[in-house]
Amino acid sequence: MYFLSILFNIITKIRNTLYDFGVLKIFRIKEVEIICIGNITVGGTGKTPAVQYFAKQYLKDGKKVAIVSRGYKGKRKEKLLIVRDEENIYSKASECGDEAFLHALALDIPVIVGANRYEACKLAYNKFKVDLIILDDGFQHRKLFRNKNIILIDSTNPFGNKYLLPKGRLRENLNGLKRADEFIITKCDLMPKKDVELIEKELKIYNKKIQKAVHGPTSLYNKYKFLDLDEIKDKKILLFSALANPKQFEQTIKNLGAKEIKTLNFPDHYYYNDKDFAFIDKEAIEFQADLIISTEKDLVKFEHSYQRKNLYTLKIEFRILES
Repeated sequence: MYFLSILFNIITKIRNTLYDFGVLKIFRIKEVEIICIGNITVGGTGKTPAVQYFAKQYLKDGKKVAIVSRGYKGKRKEKLLIVRDEENIYSKASECGDEAFLHALALDIPVIVGANRYEACKLAYNKFKVDLIILDDGFQHRKLFRNKNIILIDSTNPFGNKYLLPKGRLRENLNGLKRADEFIITKCDLMPKKDVELIEKELKIYNKKIQKAVHGPTSLYNKYKFLDLDEIKDKKILLFSALANPKQFEQTIKNLGAKEIKTLNFPDHYYYNDKDFAFIDKEAIEFQADLIISTEKDLVKFEHSYQRKNLYTLKIEFRILES
């Protein structure tokens, strides 16, 4: 693992150097502003709700906005896929990926997926004549010029143990943070204040704007009703999710006063099947769970396949803290 991390570091350094010196070309779409919401680690920084937060802010400012995503784990035939326009959704989560589908559900704006972000952004501008494109992830996608890089730093594991993949969670050397225009330390509600301050101190060497954000739970819901978060207190809760960092999900439920928690973790971006639902039911019965709780990211992958009256989805809201 350590040797592979060293090799990965060498490869990413060479690649970044080639872009920095213009050997590899960076393509620019001059007609539209592009904002990247990215990270330097894999998974778990809270990027999906952050992208939606910024999209709503720019919409309030009167901008015509589109979201472009890679569409990770989406099984589609098209290289470029219009997930939705301002009126309708044209794709399934299994085709476009769970994150892009969540954007399509949450916002009435164009959402496009494609591994080639430059081509996807060109399509977004040419077809919808948007003023601004939010790039969901893609900080390491150097081929595309962006007007601003907003980098999310997960307060629960900010720098991936400072090892690159596969030993750690870093996508590139920390020197890559010099390309950032702004940092947002996320999930500050899950960590002690002193730990967040240490992260802020480390980031100050880059001389960039630093903000803090929370990913606060707001409610529980299913097709039958909404529940206040107080309903979790003193209850036995079964959690299941397919997240990069499920411990954060569990910590959130603990903070809401659950009496006892049993957690079922599936691989990140996993698509559930009938055997999984049978397993979840069995575990819930044996545990005598009062509530079964999952995430919105998971809901898009089982909404019509698995429904129980005591199954709820936890709604999370991204919010930037005032300085």
